[in-house]
Amino acid sequence: MKKSKPIFMFLSAIIITAVLGIAILATIFRATEASATDCYSRIDNTLVEEITPHGGMNYRYTLQVYSEDGAPSTLELDTSRILKNGAYILIRTAPLRGVLSWEELQYDQLPTPVQAKYAE
Repeated sequence: MKKSKPIFMFLSAIIITAVLGIAILATIFRATEASATDCYSRIDNTLVEEITPHGGMNYRYTLQVYSEDGAPSTLELDTSRILKNGAYILIRTAPLRGVLSWEELQYDQLPTPVQAKYAE
């Protein structure tokens, strides 16, 4: 009976550590989702490069992106396919997680400061 007590304590410690780890990861996941930001870009297929496939992603775009207020920055976007040249896209990003999603938009759906960057 004395040998089972240390094993029980050891297993209890592992279970508690696992539960706490899962809780911490869930909190980080929710926090990054809540702090996600949107940026906008236009696809330029001269900037696409084929990459070693990972997670179904075969191509990488290095894009000039703009925040909702028109502030520029650079972003790498991995995709499973070559995107429509000239398409405007909304890219949702989060700290720690990177790109969460992207979707194609029409020019008139871009924020006004971003439209000014792409004045047609």
